[in-house]
Amino acid sequence: MKSRWLLASLAGVVGLCCALGSNAQTAKTPTSSPYLISAKAGGINFVSGNVSISRTSGTSGVLLEGDEIAVGDRITTDMTGKAEILLNPGSFLRVGGNTSFKFVSTDLENLMINLQSGSAIFEVIAADEFKVIVKLPHSVMQLTRSGVFRIDVLSDGSAKLSTFKGKAYLGPRGSTEVAAGRTASIVNGGISISKFDKDTNDPLDMWSKERGRDLTRLNARLQRDPLRSSLLSSFNQRGWGLYNSFGVWVFDPVRRMWCFLPFGYGWSSPYGWGYDYDLSRCRLPYYVYYPTWYPSSGGGSGGGTPATPAVNEARRVQMHTPPFQRMETSQSAAETSVIRRSERNESPSSSPNYPSSTPTVSSPPIFVPPTASSPPPMKSAEPTKGKPD
Repeated sequence: MKSRWLLASLAGVVGLCCALGSNAQTAKTPTSSPYLISAKAGGINFVSGNVSISRTSGTSGVLLEGDEIAVGDRITTDMTGKAEILLNPGSFLRVGGNTSFKFVSTDLENLMINLQSGSAIFEVIAADEFKVIVKLPHSVMQLTRSGVFRIDVLSDGSAKLSTFKGKAYLGPRGSTEVAAGRTASIVNGGISISKFDKDTNDPLDMWSKERGRDLTRLNARLQRDPLRSSLLSSFNQRGWGLYNSFGVWVFDPVRRMWCFLPFGYGWSSPYGWGYDYDLSRCRLPYYVYYPTWYPSSGGGSGGGTPATPAVNEARRVQMHTPPFQRMETSQSAAETSVIRRSERNESPSSSPNYPSSTPTVSSPPIFVPPTASSPPPMKSAEPTKGKPD
């Protein structure tokens, strides 16, 4: 009897140890990744003070971090309110007090916002094919170049555009260029341009720069293995692709914020802080870079004038070259310097307004071995030389 009791006790102890070992192994090997991946516009990344939303469905309430804005929803801040909204991956809208706006379109290739009153700062990575359009009471602004822009709309409908970095274009056809260090006053449709001091900043400007710095630091804290798992899971569900944007949004559930993961190597934010993590560091499999489908090259083929060889070549390049590579090779050196840097530990600017976040490890450019049936290998261009302007 005593020996049976000892055997039963020993079996119980062994079973308990096995269970604990199994639980420990489970704890060491999580079954799911902590990151969420998105390529959509309209997410709320930060809210402070009183910010309200009036939805097209007829409901209204307090805007919270994690909410999403749909086309037609109106966002309003009171005197204390501030909010940060995700635009195209890599681009942010930050609004201050007594501001009202709504999305007219959330299409990543033609994103449009109606800024009705107040102050807003746009930190954007943009190009002709991934533009941000801002409708004002008496004009319209097109952002097709990367940079930092501030718009103030007064109670009488007049507005002021200040370009801290990059270029903006005013008017329905974008005929009026507003370069860095210039401000445009818009009164009853008339536009006058003058210089302004970029180093004279108010609390909204300072807050926007701090957010830009903090979000690049969040990018540097990403962990490769969980990030790789999340990217693959989302890609396999067609949640993103190299031909849809310049990168993706990555949500860190611990810090409860979204940050930008660029596809291109050596990119920095429009403020000048370098991104430590890019797609090449995740070592994704071959099929991500050579998908079995490609987007339409645009333009019809029937009934019109036959395309010239140059047009056909442009379409072929667009079909088989991701947007981030076309941006790196097509824009001028001055424009590209907004998003590329020669060294990741390089200070973004001599101006005190652009301190470096000094990311740590640099990553190699993307390279995928070619096959007989594949287009030329998608190798990221080497970073350009020199500091950003």
